[in-house]
Amino acid sequence: MKKILALIIASVTISSCLAGSHYYVSPFASGQGDGSVLFPWTLQQAFNAPPELNNPSDTIWVWLREGVYTNSFNAQTSFSCFTHGKENTPIIFRNYNHERVVIDGQLPYTITMSLGNCSYTWLWGLEITNSSIADRDHPNSDRTGNVYCTAENMKFINLLVHDLGSGLDVWKSAKNTEIYGCIIYNIGNNNYNNGNWEGHGHGMYLQNDTVGMKKIHNNIIFNTYGYGMKIWQTTATAALGNFDIRHNVIFNGGAASENLGGVGNNSRTHNFFVVSNSPGNPILNTTIKHNYTFSGTNTPRPPVNAFGLNYGVRNFVLDSNYFTGQLRLGYNNTPVFDAAVTGNKICAGIPPSYGYYLWGFTNSDFPNNSYYAGPDYSGIEYFILPNKYDPNLAHLVIYNWDSSSIVNIRIKSSEFRAGEVVEVINAMNYYDDKTIDTISGNGELNISMLDRKAASIIGSSQNPNVQFPVFGTFVIRKTGKSIITNTRNVSEFDDKIVILPNPCSETATIKFENLPIHLSVQILNPLGKVLFNLKILPDLNIHWNWIHILRVCIMSC
Repeated sequence: MKKILALIIASVTISSCLAGSHYYVSPFASGQGDGSVLFPWTLQQAFNAPPELNNPSDTIWVWLREGVYTNSFNAQTSFSCFTHGKENTPIIFRNYNHERVVIDGQLPYTITMSLGNCSYTWLWGLEITNSSIADRDHPNSDRTGNVYCTAENMKFINLLVHDLGSGLDVWKSAKNTEIYGCIIYNIGNNNYNNGNWEGHGHGMYLQNDTVGMKKIHNNIIFNTYGYGMKIWQTTATAALGNFDIRHNVIFNGGAASENLGGVGNNSRTHNFFVVSNSPGNPILNTTIKHNYTFSGTNTPRPPVNAFGLNYGVRNFVLDSNYFTGQLRLGYNNTPVFDAAVTGNKICAGIPPSYGYYLWGFTNSDFPNNSYYAGPDYSGIEYFILPNKYDPNLAHLVIYNWDSSSIVNIRIKSSEFRAGEVVEVINAMNYYDDKTIDTISGNGELNISMLDRKAASIIGSSQNPNVQFPVFGTFVIRKTGKSIITNTRNVSEFDDKIVILPNPCSETATIKFENLPIHLSVQILNPLGKVLFNLKILPDLNIHWNWIHILRVCIMSC
């Protein structure tokens, strides 16, 4: 009788492994292609929804090949999207095999990407920027480019968005949008307003009514000219709410603007700005949970976290967040502040010269939180945020109050295992500050907090602010092609077979304990073809070719 334990060993970087139809896009395409590997589309061709992308019965993967993409859809827009997937069969635009794909909105007064007449379309793993070197510090400066989304049921996954005039602008009509795992920085420009320079341009500018939910999870936002995350309704009559905001890291809000005037100028220096615009429309049905912020004193004015100023909130949850600097919850004339404020760690400690204090509440108002007057904090705290779309990625945020040169973290988990080689990437300098390390047998990594810099701001001579060694945020990424194992056709062998390491790279050891000695092992490719057979030994080392998805079948003879 044959007993089968099927172990699915998958390489996530090979597009043919993913179910659905596959098409290709290249920055060097002729414009006459059919979307095949040899004759790819241009990006705008694919965005124009050719017949192959209409009415999908399965997921459609549109793979963007490496390079810089530019376009002139019209005088004000670089790219415009018209693809319509379905709820269970989306159209996914993704970088092929983790290649660097850059969408560059170089046009004057441009919208880099217009997302209005599309739906169930995902943008994944792309870099979106404006490479113009025009000076951002000018009376008439208006750095352009943004991702302008009014379409429903869109997803933005693991994007790198930087040096635009505004970041991800997702408006009221964009119901059920998800923004996940994105890194957003160097957004905005300086404008001259009534004799004073002001920073404008937000990492995310979000609106929503009370139909549908916007999910904003696992993003990193820093070094903006305006706010890090702005939730605001431009009209005084429309409802605002239904946000689910979790596991985001936001710091240095407003820090990129070098002309704020320092002490006494409170213009646009916020990490979180979550405020309604009407006494009849407080922010509704919103959860802000497990987010992490930082406000350093080396910025012109340390950024604030503001929730429900002026017109309040209703059915609002502010839970288990880490706030530094000034925190504003409502105000003394707020008509309603119906909020559950619990489990937050609130660190003040901004020097009195900045006029900062905990505004709008006292400890007795919300007693189920931890308050620290500071600035004499101590210890090290860190948080590891796994990526649900890519098990090879995680975000790491570190509060290093002791200013230690090295921070030791434990990352051992179901996704990151001892012995794996990983890249440790400084999120503030994504392409130029990477180190290679190996997770120790105890699941530990040593993170250096010294000599870290931030990516330069295109069009500015200012040296970007960093908060190292006290605060830093990183991307942890596996370097090898990892494997994912699952068991099927469960048998009495399941708890007697061990694969080490698991996941692994290049070599695995399969160990059998207390099993019949008359067993054989087969290695099969995805089509079921047997690549080779092996007789059972006490320890069996298997070397496999990473081109294949392999299935290991253990059979009794």
